[in-house]
Amino acid sequence: MRCAAAALCLLVALAALCAAAAPAAHYGRGSRPRTIRGFKNVALSTARGFGKRDGNQLEAALADRDTTLPDSFPVEWFAAEMQNNPELARMIVSKFVDANQDGELTAEELLRPTY
Repeated sequence: MRCAAAALCLLVALAALCAAAAPAAHYGRGSRPRTIRGFKNVALSTARGFGKRDGNQLEAALADRDTTLPDSFPVEWFAAEMQNNPELARMIVSKFVDANQDGELTAEELLRPTY
């Protein structure tokens, strides 16, 4: 009798273990189709009116910008900037006055004609 009860307990435990290991019924395919990741519908991958630029509008904006930028500036403003910004003055002198770029200004460099 004890042997039969032990066999019955073993059979119930084995059945419970098999039921727990088996896949559940709700994991099946069901009625929904399987989606493949990484592939999207063509209609979803196109832009919808944003992020695109019209070439003519871009060229017109650049042309307007070119006409609004001044080609010159007042001498008073430039002199004030040179007085207030010694780094700007150093760069202007080294670029346009120091002809041989040796860091030393000679009388010839200071008195040479500018074209």
